[in-house]
Amino acid sequence: MHPDLQQQLRAQPSLLPEAIDEILRLDGPLVANRRVTTRPVEIGGRQIASGERISLNWIAANRDASVFEDADAFRLGRDPAANLLYGAGIHVCPGAPLARLELRLVMEELLARTTLISLNAENASIRAIYPASGFATLVVRVR
Repeated sequence: MHPDLQQQLRAQPSLLPEAIDEILRLDGPLVANRRVTTRPVEIGGRQIASGERISLNWIAANRDASVFEDADAFRLGRDPAANLLYGAGIHVCPGAPLARLELRLVMEELLARTTLISLNAENASIRAIYPASGFATLVVRVR
C-alpha cells in the first residue's frame, strides 16, 4: 500500500489534500451519474437529442488519457480542476469542501498514529460491484 507515499505524507502533511484528490480520481466513490439533455448536443461525434437520458461515467472521465498524462498512475501535482470527482459547473457537489475536510482530518490522524499500513496478505481484497466503487472487503494491517 505504497509505504514510500505514506512516509512522504507523514513528513509532508501539506500534500494530503492533493494526494486525497488524486487517490479519489483513480478510485472514486461515485462511478456514474445520470442526466437528461436540455438541448441537442454532440459528444464525441455522436448527436444527442434534447430530452435524452445519458449516463456520465466519472471514473472513466477521470482516467481519460487525453486529459491526464499516464492516466492510470498516481501522481502528485496534477491539475485539480481536471478532476471530475466532485462534478463540475452547475453540477459541482455542494458538499465537496466538507468531504475534503473530513478526508484530510481522517488521513492526518491515521498517518500520525501509525508507522505502516499494509495489505494483509492472508486475506484477499474484494472489489466492490457496480454501481459501487472501491472495495467491498479490504483487510489491512496497521502498525
